[in-house]
Amino acid sequence: MKALFSERLKRFLIIPPVAVGILVLFLLVRSREGPRQSPLTEQARTVRVMKVPRVTVVPRALGYGNAKPGKVWQAVAEVKGKIIEIHPQLKRGAILLAGTVLLRIDPTEYELAIAQMEANVQNIQAQLDELEIKEKNYLASLKIEQSSLALSEKELQRIQILRAKDLVAQSQLDQETRNVLSQRKNVQSFKNSLNLIPTERKALQAMLAVDRAKLADAKLDLEHTAITAPFDCRIAQVNVEKAQYVTVGQVLAETDGVAVAEITAQFPIDKLRALLEPQDDPVLHTDLDMDKLVELLGFSALVRLKSGDFVVEWDARFTRISETIDPQTRTVGVIVAVDDPYKKARPGIRPPVVKGMFFEVELLGRPREGCTIVPRSALHGDEVYMVSSQLRLEKRKVKIHFDQRNFVCLEQGVDEGETIVVSDLIPAIEGMLLDPVLDEKLGRELLIEAKEGTGIK
Repeated sequence: MKALFSERLKRFLIIPPVAVGILVLFLLVRSREGPRQSPLTEQARTVRVMKVPRVTVVPRALGYGNAKPGKVWQAVAEVKGKIIEIHPQLKRGAILLAGTVLLRIDPTEYELAIAQMEANVQNIQAQLDELEIKEKNYLASLKIEQSSLALSEKELQRIQILRAKDLVAQSQLDQETRNVLSQRKNVQSFKNSLNLIPTERKALQAMLAVDRAKLADAKLDLEHTAITAPFDCRIAQVNVEKAQYVTVGQVLAETDGVAVAEITAQFPIDKLRALLEPQDDPVLHTDLDMDKLVELLGFSALVRLKSGDFVVEWDARFTRISETIDPQTRTVGVIVAVDDPYKKARPGIRPPVVKGMFFEVELLGRPREGCTIVPRSALHGDEVYMVSSQLRLEKRKVKIHFDQRNFVCLEQGVDEGETIVVSDLIPAIEGMLLDPVLDEKLGRELLIEAKEGTGIK
């Protein structure tokens, strides 16, 4: 019994320490301070920015097109005959100088025609000389006959007087009358012959003119038997061989001029519009020729060839605008010219501009002063993101004057020297705090492009 009581007492002795522990824990919880809260602070977003410059901009537009020679000439046979000579270099791709005889047609037929026409001309000229002598003879004979007639008429008057006095017979008067009439007939005959001489002379002169024209034509045909290059050219096509008979109008060869190469590049209409300053006065007049239009527009051009890592550039000149709009791309064709494309060639460095090459054409307008420019990437529709003086985001609407490849020129909305955000900002909340970092590299590249273009990068 005593042992049982002792066991129960041991169990109750655990209760006081547990109660004390609970009390201590309660007191510790009650006396502990709560977690300290940090004060609320606004987090700034780091963004790239640049100062908006105001510069002189050379507006540019890019187009693309194929090259073709400025001059194309076809060697067309103007006479018929057999080809007796062909220049040894008359082959595709060869370059021949102006005045080089490319082909020669057998001239024998035309030399014979010239000889015949020269003989005809000499024959008619001899007839004219003979007619000239005949006219002089007629005039001399007429003068003699007229003198003889005058004497006969005096004699007739004398006999008439004698007959009136019955001093001569009637038969003598009749005989003298017949002599006078016969003499008058001779005089009239010479006058008639002289009157016919001008008509004969005109007929012979007309025949002489015809034969001289035929002679000139025969000589021209003889010249046409030798076909020469009219300018420095590159052979594009050869259609004949030696000993081949050719007919009039047959195309014997085709050549391309090497003095000028032309590139017809297609430009979007809005890109060309950016190159032109607005003008109130009309520019198209009936007396406006192409040279005046070129001067009025003031375009210059660069032609660029790109093939992998190989890039080369030529200075070019704006010559004219195509007469039609491309029906598929709705673009305008602008023709620019590269002078002396073969003389400027350097092996391994600069190739000649040959037919079919595909080029990038950069068209430049007149410089525009006082342009406020921003990167194209900084545009968000018709808005840009600005950094306010309190370093907070400000959304501002802008109006674009014209745009270029990597930047736009603003007409209104942003002033020179203001700070614009040039990095992507998502989300972009009006008034949010910003931590601006100046992007000096972008600013330099933008200024270079505005003044010098993209170059050959």
